[in-house]
Amino acid sequence: MTSPLRDLRTFATSARSWSRHRPVTLLIAALTIGLSVAGMIFQPIDWGFIPVDDADPAGTAVRHWWSSLTSLFVVETVPALVAFVVLVILVVGAAERAMGSLRTAIAYVVGGVAASFLGFAIDLFEQTYLAGIPLNAPAVDVFSPTAPLLATAMAASAFFGTIWRRRTRLLALFSAITLYLYSGGANDLFSLLAVPVGFALGFALGGRVRGFRLVRSSYYEKRVLLAAIVAITAIGPVVATASGSGAGLLSIYGYLSIDPLSVVDGQVCAFGSPGAPCPDDFSSIADLQGWSSVVALLPLIVLLLAAWGIRGGRRIALAVAVAINLAIFAGMVYTFLVIEPDTVAAIGAAVDPETADFVWQTLTGVIVGAIVPLAVAVVLIAFRGAARVSTAAAAKRTFAVTVAIGTAVTLAASFVGTLLLADGFRPGIDAVMVLRALPLRLVPPTLIPSDIVEFVPESAAAQALWYLPSLVFWMLLIVAVARVLLNPRTVLDAPDRLRARGVLERGGGDTLSFMSTWRGNSYWFAPDADAAIAYRVRGTIAVTLGGPFGPDHDRPDVVSNFVEFCGAHGWTVVFYSVDAREGSIFDHLGWQRMPVAEEAVLHLPDWNTAGKKRQDIRTATNRASRSGITAVWTSWRELTAGQHAQIREISEGWVADRSLPEMEFTLGGVDELDDPAVRIMMAVHESGRIEAVTSWLPMFEHGTVTGYTLDFMRRRGDAMNGIMEFVIGAAADRMKGDGLTLLSLSGSPLASTQLGDDAARTNVARLLDLLGGLLEPAYGFRSLLNFKRKFQPEFVPLWAVYPDPAMLPALGVALTRCYLPTLTLSQAVRMAGALR
Repeated sequence: MTSPLRDLRTFATSARSWSRHRPVTLLIAALTIGLSVAGMIFQPIDWGFIPVDDADPAGTAVRHWWSSLTSLFVVETVPALVAFVVLVILVVGAAERAMGSLRTAIAYVVGGVAASFLGFAIDLFEQTYLAGIPLNAPAVDVFSPTAPLLATAMAASAFFGTIWRRRTRLLALFSAITLYLYSGGANDLFSLLAVPVGFALGFALGGRVRGFRLVRSSYYEKRVLLAAIVAITAIGPVVATASGSGAGLLSIYGYLSIDPLSVVDGQVCAFGSPGAPCPDDFSSIADLQGWSSVVALLPLIVLLLAAWGIRGGRRIALAVAVAINLAIFAGMVYTFLVIEPDTVAAIGAAVDPETADFVWQTLTGVIVGAIVPLAVAVVLIAFRGAARVSTAAAAKRTFAVTVAIGTAVTLAASFVGTLLLADGFRPGIDAVMVLRALPLRLVPPTLIPSDIVEFVPESAAAQALWYLPSLVFWMLLIVAVARVLLNPRTVLDAPDRLRARGVLERGGGDTLSFMSTWRGNSYWFAPDADAAIAYRVRGTIAVTLGGPFGPDHDRPDVVSNFVEFCGAHGWTVVFYSVDAREGSIFDHLGWQRMPVAEEAVLHLPDWNTAGKKRQDIRTATNRASRSGITAVWTSWRELTAGQHAQIREISEGWVADRSLPEMEFTLGGVDELDDPAVRIMMAVHESGRIEAVTSWLPMFEHGTVTGYTLDFMRRRGDAMNGIMEFVIGAAADRMKGDGLTLLSLSGSPLASTQLGDDAARTNVARLLDLLGGLLEPAYGFRSLLNFKRKFQPEFVPLWAVYPDPAMLPALGVALTRCYLPTLTLSQAVRMAGALR
């Protein structure tokens, strides 16, 4: 255990090192703090460098010319200053590390000034030609402090790696658009313009110029981006509410967060209501219930929960997000159909007289407010394949029943209670009126257009029946969504995966058996033996992932019972990637066999790097030592968040360079690293930069780990030559030192020396050979097979065992769908054309 004094010294050393390499970041933070604090304290005094108003003899406000430039470093409130300085340290600090101090200073100042001047020009155009539909608040002669921050981030993105380049650009763009649409201040316009300005600056300052191309993302990265879109668009209405009656196109949400029921001159009413309208002339006005705007935040919580679930790959979370966004779309369309311009003007005059004329902006905002959630729903549906974690049927039933019963009880109580308290409403009500307005009781009350309010509550009990049902409904929905998303046991295969994990760890199986613990598999458990089989059903084909595993994995009756089980369900079995040499547990079936991969196996007691044939491994090890690169044997949960980010960046760069989506089945990705039993061997530079990473899956026998199988292999594009030879060689040395007996370099799918044996080739062998040839440019399976020869392993063929040659076309389709489950027919056609 380290002492607190040692930890403090380590922190101080790291802080000094960080500061030495980020002088511009510290200068910007210091200027911002100094000028902002001075502006807050001495604002009435003209110090010359703080943007304050003077007045000429005519009373016209003027500013010193340099005050516009210093306004880049001025934030008006203490909370905003704290948040801004934190962003400067994070964003500008990362930019300075990526592109150097001089480029960072240029990007910050030039980007902020250019975006602001461009904003002045656009604002002049708006005031001249679009005065009837203001898109943002009028600009003043000061610059935006957020514009240089966004411009710097966008400029630095041209110097980032694949994953952070895309994340930076998309998140900056979505954040700027959200602020502009929902708030619409002059600073928000400048911030939006800073995105393209910073983008251009990045290239001008020497960033990487890439031709336009579709960059592929891993499933994880797609989920992160989808979750970000859902979260950002969910937070937008809160921004609008905080901005009050702002000038953005979607500032309509600021109006809709206002209670449609008012107390005007002591009487409850609603502007534009056909049954209880407010008078045109009044002396006092107040919201009936000021706290009611809190209910409008509850859908935001549901969407944030859904965003969290989407990031974890939960399909039900994506469905919830789609449903709520479509409901918002329908509500905004309905609002547009029933809203009256006169009502908008009346509400605007009551809330903020200066915005009473923005009627057309409000109506336009309703249209845009409908388009945004519809667009989000469309994007979620289009990329739904990234969320592939299904929910157990029982959990879905519980969720649906909970929501249905809760909704029914809430509506029934509201209906009956309203009729019983009819005297508490104005004007008089009947059952038809209550029934017609019943669905509105589930809508947050501040989101109800006042034009459709037919009656209003006057008594305290009537007001409770007006406000509480929506509160109860959304609280119930939050609890139901949280229960189904936060409980890991609600995942479809969670209980079976846990049971299969226990069978596996008790021992027995092949080198691929640990892959059975990955999501996406179904499980069969032998009724009279301690064994199990993982499989995937595609069409009418049940494709196993390896052979049986568990203490009784080598019993032939386990195989026979599984065949009978599949037959009872109408499936044809294919045992895929199994050791089916003569004398195996598959012999008694009398089925056909064909080689589908070649597994490279090292017997660790005999492992060493001596000899001419392993010269490449020794050379790579010596080169790594001279370059300050060491091998680190660890696990995902022992790594820091920064190291996680580095590994994801390396993986994302690899995926982006493929011409096909990520493959799975017998090929793991970053998601599969987060398992305490999986070991990771990394090549780490003395600077802390991860150069390459591999993952190793345990092999169990009699409850103990006897070896590991290589799965995940990624390296940086600019890593030293021979980095993978170094990493794998170091892993072999580590395993041998730990007394393990076997190391598998895994099989290379669709790559086998026997696939090229013309004398033994069947039609399906030719098909798989052709498929392997098509996939070679994208994944390099055959090149990988040749790479493994450097370690002088024993090559063991892996087979597909199948009953009938007539099923071979269906087998080819089933295997393709196992490796590429989200591949559509049109994508397959494009894939074949691109690979050819």
